[in-house]
This record gives sequence, structure tokens and C-alpha cells, in this order.
Amino acid sequence: MPTPRGRVLLAEPRGFCAGVDRAIEIVERALDIHGAPVYVRKQIVHNEHVVRELEERGAIFVDSENEVPEGAVCIFSAHGVSPQVRSNAADRQLNVIDATCPLVSKVHQEARRFARDERTLLLIGHADHEEIEGTYGEAPDRTLIVEDAEEARKIELPEGTRSAFLTQTTLSVDDTSEIVDILRERFPGIVGAGSEDICYASQNRQNAVKAIAAESDFVLVVGSENSSNSVRMVEVAETAGTPARLLPSVDSLDPAWLEGAETVGVSSGASAPEVLVEQVMARLAEMGYGEVDAVVTAQENVVFRPPAGLARTTAEKDAAEPAADPGVATKRLLTRVSARIEDLLAAERKTWDDVDARMTRPIDAIAHLVAAGGKRLRPTFCISGYLAAGGALDGSQAEDAVVSAGAALELLHAFALIHDDVMDNAPTRRGRPTVHMKHAAVHADQGWAGEPRRYGDGAAIIAGDLAYGYAHTAVEALSGPARRVWNHLGTEMIFGQQLDMSLAAELAPDPALARYVAVCKSGQYTIHRPLALGATIAGRDDLDDAFEAYGVAAGEAFQLRDDLLDAFGDPEVTGKPAGLDIRQHKMNLLLALAATKDAEVARLVADGGDWDADRLHEALRASGMREEVEQRIEDLVATAHKALENAPLAPGWRERLKEMAVKVAYRET
Repeated sequence: MPTPRGRVLLAEPRGFCAGVDRAIEIVERALDIHGAPVYVRKQIVHNEHVVRELEERGAIFVDSENEVPEGAVCIFSAHGVSPQVRSNAADRQLNVIDATCPLVSKVHQEARRFARDERTLLLIGHADHEEIEGTYGEAPDRTLIVEDAEEARKIELPEGTRSAFLTQTTLSVDDTSEIVDILRERFPGIVGAGSEDICYASQNRQNAVKAIAAESDFVLVVGSENSSNSVRMVEVAETAGTPARLLPSVDSLDPAWLEGAETVGVSSGASAPEVLVEQVMARLAEMGYGEVDAVVTAQENVVFRPPAGLARTTAEKDAAEPAADPGVATKRLLTRVSARIEDLLAAERKTWDDVDARMTRPIDAIAHLVAAGGKRLRPTFCISGYLAAGGALDGSQAEDAVVSAGAALELLHAFALIHDDVMDNAPTRRGRPTVHMKHAAVHADQGWAGEPRRYGDGAAIIAGDLAYGYAHTAVEALSGPARRVWNHLGTEMIFGQQLDMSLAAELAPDPALARYVAVCKSGQYTIHRPLALGATIAGRDDLDDAFEAYGVAAGEAFQLRDDLLDAFGDPEVTGKPAGLDIRQHKMNLLLALAATKDAEVARLVADGGDWDADRLHEALRASGMREEVEQRIEDLVATAHKALENAPLAPGWRERLKEMAVKVAYRET
């Protein structure tokens, strides 16, 4: 038995990120499908151990596509390539398979967008890094590389230059924040995606290293010397005041480094395989560091699927078989979404009922609203995005993540509805009294002190707030790209609500603004963002452009149908009073369009707070806008369908999504 010397703090997360997993899987699948050799331009990821293993299987790594025989399989590494490389590969008739990390691909897309906008691009990163070389190639005539804060202070742009910035994904927010601050101060009009382009894995691993460095006497980072993120992790530990070393393999571990060290921190870069960490842990145990404590700073559930065309293994096909029928797969996951919500609320109810029974009232309000029906549109579109992107029912973390996301979306919608009903003073929702009306009635019936209306509003606000909190609890394990989609979704919806409220107060019949509200509250929040969230969980952010075009069009059609149902629908069918928007002075898209095209509607709207709701409703009916809006809905559905024509979707999903657009546009409730 070795003499005990101390303990190990093992960082989590560490090791392979989703982009590295995907890149390695692409090479392995290419070898399975095409046989050896396959050629890989540059190292697929920056790790010598990984490269050696793939070489043993038949991969040949080359520095240039010019070294690949004409017509052979050529895989682009995870770091991306320039358009010039792609063009050269096409000229050589290479069978190209792109293993570029989706996060890097997004930066390339933004570089092209900034170039189209005729902006000078300030590219933050290391000039000799393959990722920067590839991104630079998107617009070399209008791109300047900024490596550090000193260069940011010295760089000069001609007066009047429109500028933008992008960052190397493997740098963390900490790495780039000073440079970005300098650029923003020097060039006030500069634009950029900022932290949205930072690789979630780089940031998470640096945060984890900081955490273990704070309690360690020495830190070991497993990773290759050419791995930028691994080298940076060593620097992060040293900046935190703890000596650290990069460890390419267990054979590099010098026992002298650990003299006097009671606590050793261990982590690994995003391109380092876990087997190397296991070897290091075994060696440390032999040296007396037998006690191991995990330090968890984040949970990662991001998965990036390989590109279309790479066949799955037999086992994967078997696992994915339940997802073959879109309707069956969707229903199965929706059932799990409902169960997830019920379990969460039941657990919360039990917890707080033990304290005081009155504390369960807001939980019951949420549960009653969710159980009252509803279309479950947002969870359905989220699940559809996941399955359409190739997500499988295989018991994976990704499958569980999309169930959690679906539950969160329904809870977020409950929050929006409860608060919306307070703002609109709506009496019913889904055929039942709204939360604020129900609690106001309870207050009045019990003869409690104070005003029933204020009590009811307060109870609803608390219930809505709680639903919002539970929504975020449901997705607390989401990280990286999926987390960013989730955060943007909720914020966008709330700002759409703010603008909706402002238009109602100001009575400004502005169709453009009313349409923007419809896009925020329906197109994005109901369809596009849930689809994107599901696809991102499945590792497919390449579908976002198609899903946005589809979602915005289908969402506007959804909102226009909502406006028609409000104005002309049957309360017995819709579950809420007809004409509520008009009585509440809401300048919805239907009314805004009518006010710009019909003189009588415009005159009645101009009466402002004194308008006659009944006369306005009749004028709206007589304006002919109903027929015009029906035609607009038809055109929007056609636009949504067209957006899917060339999207690389899983079998059966193009038609499924087309059917869903029709259903939301022509629903009766």
C-alpha cells in the first residue's frame, strides 16, 4: 500500500466537448463506411493520442488538401477551413466530409454576414490557430486579427468605418472581455455576437480549473501542447495563484512537481480523451493520492450530431427505431413532458404543504392551468425540432434534455398566460376562471380584509412568478448553445409583451410594430425558438435558418388566427370571451391592419379611450379584413412550407412540419 500523501480534486466538466466527440465520430464512421484510407486535413482535434488511434485504424493526416489523391475522401477538421480550401477541394473532386464544430460554423456564418454588411471585421484570436485561419478566409480583404489587448489599443480604422468583432471560439469570456471592452470604447458603433460565440466547453473547463485551483497546491491539466484550450487552462490555474503543468501523457508526470503538495487538482482539455485522465489518476493513487473528490461546476448535455449522409451503426438504428414514426415519437415524448411537470409540481407541493397548507395555493394554480388542457404547442415544436434533427429515443442525455425543455416551455407558457390574464383582466382561460379572478372570488367569499381584486392580482402574480422559476429549474442542466436559445426565447417573449402593452396604451395602429409583436410572441416564442432549442439539443444548429423562416411565417399565421378567433370566434369553442382584445383596447395585428385600410375602423380607433367596443367590432366585421387576413394566412402557410423544401430533416419530418403549420394556422381554438 502506498503511503497516503493527500487527495485529488477532479474537475467536472473536463475532457471531450460535443464538437470533439462529433469530429472523432465522423472519422470513425467514415472509416466504417468508406474503408481505409480516409484523409483528414490537419489534426482532426488537437490531441496526439486521438490522432495516433485514428491512424492505426487507417486515417491519414495531411497538412493540405493538395496532398489528398483526387476523388478520395477528405475530412475537414473540427477547427474549420476557409472558402479557398473548400473551392480547392471541389476542384480536385474530393469527397469532402465536414467535421467543423457547429460553433465554429456559426462564427463563419457571422463573418460572411458582416462582410455582406460591408463592415471591417476585427477577429479576436491567435493568428496561427487553424480556426482563425479558416474564419479569416471568409473575408480576408476586410478582416484584421487582434491577438491581445495591446493590439486592440493600437489598431486604427479610417474615420467612418463600420466595424464588427468576432472571437475564436476556444477562448473564454475571461480571455476576450478586456479586448472587447477596448474595442467597444475605441469604436462605439462596433457590433458583434460577443459571448454567444464563446465555446461553452472552454468556459466551463476554465471555470472548473479556477474552482479546483482555489483549493489545490498543484494542478495538472491533461492535454496536448498544441491544444489551445488545454494550454489556457494551465494559465488560468497559475493566474489563480496555483502552480500548474500541462500533461500530454502519464509518462510526462514528474513526481518532483508534487513535493509538498497535499491536494492535487486534475482536469483535462476539451480534446483530451478520458482514458488519459484515468491513467493519471492511477499513477497519482500509486503515489499516495488515493482520496478523490469530484468538483462539479456545470452539467453538460450538449450533443452535436454528425452531418447527414454518414450512416448510423446497426445498434444506433435499433435505438432510433421508435422515432421513425413522427407522430408516435412525438406523442411518447409529450407524455413524458406532462409526467415531468406533474412530478415537479407534486414534489414542490409536498415540500411546502409540510410548512403551511396556504403555501401550496400558487402551486395548485399552476397545476390547474396546465391540467386544463391547452395545445402544448411549444413542447410539441421543441420535440419536433429534436426529432426532425435526427434526435433519437435512445435513453440518452439528449433525449432526457428535450423532455426537460418541453416541460420548461409549458411552465414558461403558464407564467405568460397567468400574467397576461392579469394585464388583460381576462375572466376565463381554457373555459375556467382565470387565476386572479378565482382568488379574488375566494377572498370575497371568505370576507377577508382588503380588496378582493388586489388579492386576486397578487395571487396570480405570485403563481406566475413561481411558474417562471419552475421553468428555469426544469432546464437548469442545459448548458452551452441550448442554454443560450432558452434564455433568448424567454427574454424575447417578455419584451414582445412589453411592446404589446405599450401599443394597447398608446392606441397606435402601426401594422409593422403589431407584426413585430406577433413575431416575438408567436413566431419566435411559439415555433421558431422551440424548434431551434430541440434541434440544438440534438446537436443540429445548422437547421436554424430554415426553422426561423418556417417559424416566423407559421407564427404570424398563428397570431392572425388568434386575432380572428378573438374577434369572431365562438366562446364555447375557444374557452374565452369573444372581442376581448377590442374591449381591452389591444392593438393586435388584425385591428392595426384594419385601421390602416378602413376609414370607419380608423375613425373609431381614433376615439382612443372612449371607443365604442361594440361599434368597433361591427366595423371590423364590415371592413372585409376577415377575408383579407384569411388570404394572408394562406400565403404565410405557403411561405412556411417553402422554408422546409431544402432543409436536411429526418425522414417523414418535412411533411409532418408542413401539417403542423396548417394546424396552427387553421385551428378553431
